[in-house]
Amino acid sequence: MQNRLQSILVFVLICMLLTPSVSLAQQNTSRLTVYYTFSAPTEFYLVPVDVLTPAAEDLPFLSLVMLIQGPPSGSFLHRTIPADTRILDLSIQDGLATVSFSREITQGAGGSASEALLIASIANTLCRFGEIERVDILVEGERTSLGGHIELEGPISYNPDVVIPQPFSDVSGHWAEGNINAFFLTGMVEGYGDGSFRPQREVSRAEFIKLLVLASGHEPYFADQPTFADVTTEHWAYGFVEAAVAHGILLDEDYPGGLRPDLTLPRLEMAIMLTRARNAEQKAIELRDADLPFTDIAHLAPWARGFIAAVGYLDLMHGDAEGTFRPSSTSTRAEVTAVLTRLMGMGEKNVRMAFPKPDAVPGDWVLLGGVARAFEATVEARVLDDSGNEYVRSFTTATDAGPNWGFWAMMLPAPDGSHITLEAFTTSAKDGSVQDLISRQLFR
Repeated sequence: MQNRLQSILVFVLICMLLTPSVSLAQQNTSRLTVYYTFSAPTEFYLVPVDVLTPAAEDLPFLSLVMLIQGPPSGSFLHRTIPADTRILDLSIQDGLATVSFSREITQGAGGSASEALLIASIANTLCRFGEIERVDILVEGERTSLGGHIELEGPISYNPDVVIPQPFSDVSGHWAEGNINAFFLTGMVEGYGDGSFRPQREVSRAEFIKLLVLASGHEPYFADQPTFADVTTEHWAYGFVEAAVAHGILLDEDYPGGLRPDLTLPRLEMAIMLTRARNAEQKAIELRDADLPFTDIAHLAPWARGFIAAVGYLDLMHGDAEGTFRPSSTSTRAEVTAVLTRLMGMGEKNVRMAFPKPDAVPGDWVLLGGVARAFEATVEARVLDDSGNEYVRSFTTATDAGPNWGFWAMMLPAPDGSHITLEAFTTSAKDGSVQDLISRQLFR
């Protein structure tokens, strides 16, 4: 069995090495689906990831190999099976796949919930193949339990209940639905116990600062002395507030009377923090006298109008249909997710690319994922090499068909070189042209 695994991996590697400058789309390729884990703040789900590989035999075995290897870095997904687990045997007969794993698989069970995900990831991955209807999971060739919680009493089948669903009950059809669902994939935001997101709820300063720090790629920072007297070391947002100060997002002189972290956040303050998070305060100074299209900002000082102009220049915040900016209006959860998905470069229109993260370093594979609203929910993606040539192109289907927003993910091989470009898009049903394009560059 070890030789079998090595043969498959060597074959795939040789295919990739022998054709570094030829698009894999021009070769014989195979597609399979692997189910990785997504950890939301309060729940765990499986995400189906479509994988494009050079053509290989024994795809069910290869899919288990990739399940054990786990997703490449740069996404918000995780493996469900310990990396040192070995596949001892896999046989398929009359629709039943019998697979035996080494004892190491039991180390991935941290309770009944994680065991259920582990089992479902195996069954769901194998049941995507037409010849497999049920899966019998063994450990060292014997029936046993995982961590003493779930007994593997017999064959199991595909389990749709653990696949990532629409996460919130009150965002369908909302103008920010795509932004909310895309930002949900970062694991930075959660809903409420009743399954709602409450997109119109007002956001406090502390809540926005936390999300902005995380969206900017920073970690909490715990200074020895508090910057603000009303945000002490005991405050839940202390580490995020101090990180914002350390990175120039917050200036203590702007709040001489204290930060008052639990007050709601005005849109003007959001514009200021966003501009500083992008290190664009100089642009705000340059744009102080810019001619802006908003009817409700004439009373503001030039420095404030400069920040409003800057977030427009950065394409992070906009006015409304009435031609107003509403600088004193409080920011809502929907507005915050919209500006932060823009800050993170997730895209607009009908496709959002939530991962890989902008600072991810590509290896042999890249994992793209996000949300989409498209005809039949079909999303295409391609990888371009250093020279801008198409190295590989593939497609996948989001979890829900349009007009709803659904989740999509695919893993594609990456070419050698100093950088690669990732593109996700839809194609026009009228003429096949590219639309809804979102692009991201990764550097080695």
